[in-house]
Amino acid sequence: MQSIKWGRVAVLGMALGFAPVLAHAGDKPTPDEAKKVINYYFHGKGMTPVLADVKICHDIQRDGDEKNECAGDVTGQALKKGDSDYVWMAFMAPSDAEPQNIIVQLSLNGTVRWVKNASVPAGIRSRTWLKHTFTQAGTWKLNISVDNGSSTEQLGTMDINVQE
Repeated sequence: MQSIKWGRVAVLGMALGFAPVLAHAGDKPTPDEAKKVINYYFHGKGMTPVLADVKICHDIQRDGDEKNECAGDVTGQALKKGDSDYVWMAFMAPSDAEPQNIIVQLSLNGTVRWVKNASVPAGIRSRTWLKHTFTQAGTWKLNISVDNGSSTEQLGTMDINVQE
């Protein structure tokens, strides 16, 4: 089961406003949603990035029209112990933002088992991914945060079920 929990109401508002932009063609944002995204993107200096999407993928598309997209989306499905999969993330950050450090953490039974950093540049949509081998069965907790220097802000979480 997948669940995304947003850190702040402002981040949730931005994410909801941005969600229609990532949707398939034909899903048109309302004027208020479009205005919110435009204001965040062009006037959001100092604001944290928005985690627009997170998926667990068997692979990443390396070329073609779908380059850098999730290939073999298994989000919400049980994974097999020993499989190597990708944590794929899409972000939006204000146009004038400095690159921001994202902390990706996987825990099992309350113990942190894996921590990696990723950088999110300014942009309407940047994607990044990290590969992980799930070595133990159980419910893993994915936590994605932005490092604010003196503190962190949670952007999203997800439970990942790994079976024998």
